[in-house]
Amino acid sequence: MPDLVSIFVNLSNSLGPVQKLVSGLAYVLGISLFVAALLKLHKIGDARSRSNSQEKMFVPILFMFLGAGLVFLPSSLETLAATAFGNANILAYSTDSGDSLINAVKMLIQTTGLIWCVRGMVLLAQASEPGVQEGPKGLAFLVAGVFAFNFDNTVDAINYSLEMFFVFMDSLKQNATG
Repeated sequence: MPDLVSIFVNLSNSLGPVQKLVSGLAYVLGISLFVAALLKLHKIGDARSRSNSQEKMFVPILFMFLGAGLVFLPSSLETLAATAFGNANILAYSTDSGDSLINAVKMLIQTTGLIWCVRGMVLLAQASEPGVQEGPKGLAFLVAGVFAFNFDNTVDAINYSLEMFFVFMDSLKQNATG
């Protein structure tokens, strides 16, 4: 009878292909956003040539940027991670404990973060249409996905912030009493 650790380890062993599948889906979504952007640009161009149309160029331009973000998903995530945590992060120490359960849970969280990033970009693309209210939700998914995909750095940053907070609180307490 399998135990919980072996279930998570077996699940994490199958998450590598799932990440590749999500990346492939991101490529297809990115190309479809490019095509949709070109069609919207064509529609705007036709409308402007026939009359004095006031349609906005924001939607196709955003579709192109998000399409590029999805096509170049690994580079996009690397750039977002460098923006959030920096390139030479002093907090990113090697904390690999070798525990298979911890590594399996990390892989599950990172795969979930990749899915959230793709979903966030798609929601942001949908939010560019007039009248759609999915923008904050898409941005939240994108930020949460970056934090989840960089799980080790996120945990290190939170740990460092909490340590500094407690040091600060101790120094306030010492100044108040002494």
